[in-house]
Amino acid sequence: MPKKTTKTKNGLTPKWKRSPESNDQYVNSVAISSDGKTVVAGSYFFQYGAGAKHNPADAKLLTVGTFAWNATGKTLWKDVFQATEGVYWVAISRDGQWAASCGRLGPAEGFIYIYNVASGQRVFSYSTKVRVNMVAFSQDGLYLVAGADNTYLFSRSGSIWGQPQKLAPITTHDSVIAVSVSGDGQLIGNGTFHGSVNLIENNTGSFGAVGSWQMPSGAIRWVAVSFDGSALAVAASDSNLRYFSTAGFGSSISPAWTAPMTGCKDVRSVSVCDDGSIVSAVGNATGGGKLFLFASQGTSGKMLWSHPTVHSPNSTSIDSSAKFVTAADGYPDGKPGDFYLFKADGTKVGRYKTANMSWPMQISSDGSGIAAGSDDSYIYYFAVK
Repeated sequence: MPKKTTKTKNGLTPKWKRSPESNDQYVNSVAISSDGKTVVAGSYFFQYGAGAKHNPADAKLLTVGTFAWNATGKTLWKDVFQATEGVYWVAISRDGQWAASCGRLGPAEGFIYIYNVASGQRVFSYSTKVRVNMVAFSQDGLYLVAGADNTYLFSRSGSIWGQPQKLAPITTHDSVIAVSVSGDGQLIGNGTFHGSVNLIENNTGSFGAVGSWQMPSGAIRWVAVSFDGSALAVAASDSNLRYFSTAGFGSSISPAWTAPMTGCKDVRSVSVCDDGSIVSAVGNATGGGKLFLFASQGTSGKMLWSHPTVHSPNSTSIDSSAKFVTAADGYPDGKPGDFYLFKADGTKVGRYKTANMSWPMQISSDGSGIAAGSDDSYIYYFAVK
């Protein structure tokens, strides 16, 4: 039976919560359609800890899957399968027509699955030799981008998906950690484990010009391309938020501005509104973390406000017009986590506590609904008023 929720006074109460299949698996990623009416999530598990390795000796098959619900919490469909780890990331096109999941099936086998949301049918499958870290759709689902050992670009003709174009990282033995794509699918952003940031043109399904920037040291955690394609925001393993203008980029790119996230030592996630004018970011700080909101002023970023988070934060999101800002926190596994919602002026709408660390929290582009997931094995849905 679905779990009932108890009303709280803090302004952030889930309309519903659901457990995908098993109560001992994580929800690493969630996605929500533009109108807030469809939620997609996946289940994943790996026994993290000292000495843990992703190798055959540690492999044990689990029942995992990709799942979809509507805004009332009704299950629309599920695709259940066997894997040693499972679904690491999910995506849904803004128009709610196409969904994707990715992750690891076995020690030497990653996967990308594409779904027709209306039917729930898995319409395309693709295998890689390593875990696939992230997937992202263009607005109408004409293009899907994935990050793993390469950047993969999938294109659709009608309802038929073709084999991907591949673009290797600029340095050997590197991997793509994060990907994002503009609404029209014509501009791709990615970030790698070895600290490379790349802007890539999509020429109707083929890779075009590439512009690159390299961190002196460290890794890229998250990238976010604005819907209009004008900007790329980047989170990295240092204490700075970086913002790139995409106008007329060449083979070498550099941040239009860099903003210090005071008190933070690792920027974990970024989000940007549709026109690139507002950016949210979260970072680890001593004893917890911080959520920041910045306004882009062309060649500089103005910090509008910041708020502490109780635990180390893992994600942030903004709606299209930056009316609301979200954050999710929690670390390490086995400890409680939280979901937060703020208005654009910094007013705290509410905080919701979970029983375990919480990774994803994504607000719909129209600002009407929020999907969130936790290592407590639940997906949460919040209606925004």
